[in-house]
Amino acid sequence: MKPHAGALANWLLSWVQDHGAIYGFHNHSVWGSNPYRWSDFTCGHSTWASPLLPSLALMLQQKRDSELEDTLLRLIQFQTESFQMDGQYAHIGFQMGESLSVGLIHNMMPNVSLGLTAWYAKDWLPEAYMQRIRSSMSATMDACDRHYPFGIMYTNGRAISNQEYARLWGKLLYVKVFDDQRWGAELQRQLDKMIKDFHFIGLPDQNCTASYRYAGDASSTEPAEYYGLLIAPLVLAYEMYGQKKYLEQAGALCRHLARSAWYDSLGQIRLHRVYYHSGSSWVKINEPMLIAGMGMSLFGIYQYLAKQEDAELTAFLKKCDRTYATYQNPRGYFASATGWHNEADIAPSSAWHSHDLLYLVARHGADEDVWRDMNQPYNQISVLLGDRCIWMEHNRHWTITDYQSMDVYQLLGHKDEPRFGRDMSWVGGERNLPSHFNFANRPVFVKTDEGIFLRKGEFTEQDIQLSSVASVPYLGLWS
Repeated sequence: MKPHAGALANWLLSWVQDHGAIYGFHNHSVWGSNPYRWSDFTCGHSTWASPLLPSLALMLQQKRDSELEDTLLRLIQFQTESFQMDGQYAHIGFQMGESLSVGLIHNMMPNVSLGLTAWYAKDWLPEAYMQRIRSSMSATMDACDRHYPFGIMYTNGRAISNQEYARLWGKLLYVKVFDDQRWGAELQRQLDKMIKDFHFIGLPDQNCTASYRYAGDASSTEPAEYYGLLIAPLVLAYEMYGQKKYLEQAGALCRHLARSAWYDSLGQIRLHRVYYHSGSSWVKINEPMLIAGMGMSLFGIYQYLAKQEDAELTAFLKKCDRTYATYQNPRGYFASATGWHNEADIAPSSAWHSHDLLYLVARHGADEDVWRDMNQPYNQISVLLGDRCIWMEHNRHWTITDYQSMDVYQLLGHKDEPRFGRDMSWVGGERNLPSHFNFANRPVFVKTDEGIFLRKGEFTEQDIQLSSVASVPYLGLWS
């Protein structure tokens, strides 16, 4: 049982704009925040969605397709020309929208993605685009080394493990792709310092290595969904430098994830959230925790398995594939999380889902079923039911809407628009959204103690493809 990667790619491509930006409702299903929560209302491009680029490049390794190649070139062009005045990438706010314009990790994610894209597409990517990638990566590495010096990152000096590792991964990819040794032996020294300062043995057993989240702070580990940003550069360092210690560290980090995992109410394996130190012992926190977005950690494990066979980790990936499949909506996206009991559980983020596609295509490839599903027209209404709200989309329209007689959300967006808003049509005047946002006569669901029902209306059950993470069952048409 594995998820439909082609359907996921189809859904992700529905957010791609003609100029190469990747729009989406940027829900951070780990921290529970999104632009709505910060009163920002941005649904434009996010650099966190950049793993879509190497996902497509991997597909094109297996089958050349002129239309998909054109899409990838547009994505590369947009990412390599979207900068702030200070040399950082633009659109790095992710769950805070355009309110936030600083952050090491949101600069490094597109560099990692561009580096992987250049490597996967090196046999066909036009030279002009290779040079675009090289120039973009080089410039942002230099800018970030100025703004966030290694080991300092912020003015309080509190470096974060996954962010520093992502910087090193980007630099290692740059060296590999362009054979440019501009950082010399410094990269190995910094890798060794990361291992010394952040890694520790013992969670959940002596064959596992965890990472502290913050330098000089032993109170918490790195959250599980970020471990791919640690594992993958260590595997790459082993490949480039031939030192077994890097592979051994990567394997121990992989075991930390696999042996810290838990099973949810549906019997599906899940990444744990984090460990906190109580002052006397480590306490593992499982939930609330994402479903969509574990792809980069699984991608890291898959990279390790390419160098070192491991039956336990192979079985773990197979179980995670079943988790994806269990929580996949027919439209292609996954339920985002469980445990938040708000929009963070149901609102799918293109930024996180792109990480999942990268893992799935890397691990399973792109066969004819994937290509068929990716190109299949989708005209039905897609619905994901949650405990407190509903995600719904139809063609270019999307909404986070409410059950009947509950009026908390009523958010409306359009996949071609970089801003969304609250439905204030009942008020009228200046607060009313432009007419093309109107998701007219959308299905109405009522939630009772017994279950969830669809009210009779313009749309029938045959018009709707539905999945649910609600605590009560969907019981069909209200009679």
